[in-house]
Amino acid sequence: MTRYVLIDTDGELHVKIGGWRADLGQPGPARVTIPALGALPEWAGFVNDDGHRIGLPRNLVGGLVLTGLGAGVMPYAGPIVITGWDPHGMPIEVCDLTNPQITTIADCHTDARAALAGEPGPLYDAGRRLAEQMRTAPTPTVQILSADEFFGRRP
Repeated sequence: MTRYVLIDTDGELHVKIGGWRADLGQPGPARVTIPALGALPEWAGFVNDDGHRIGLPRNLVGGLVLTGLGAGVMPYAGPIVITGWDPHGMPIEVCDLTNPQITTIADCHTDARAALAGEPGPLYDAGRRLAEQMRTAPTPTVQILSADEFFGRRP
């Protein structure tokens, strides 16, 4: 059982204990790298691996939280899960979030909600610009290439 944070597609934050994968749905999770932040232990974000393809809505609040924690600016789709991350964990790296990590995530969540609610201030203005970028970015796609196409050879 893992202690983690879920940011649902309505932008609500939930601290949960249990099997986090079920909150993402099928087909399964894709890891979002969140860099280490100061003295806090490491963490990781997870989204549905096929969220865009299966039509999950973009999660602007969750995307702003991930970005606020240092992840890349992306149009994240569907629910977002944030867990602890132990790169030396055996057999799995996912671990519980600590109280300071949950507090940091909750603070980022509060700022993201304030930005999207139109609160004044430079931090919130930047958050709204990022959210607009996430909202209007093209849907990520995958293109399958043959070996010849990948290496630039023609028949």
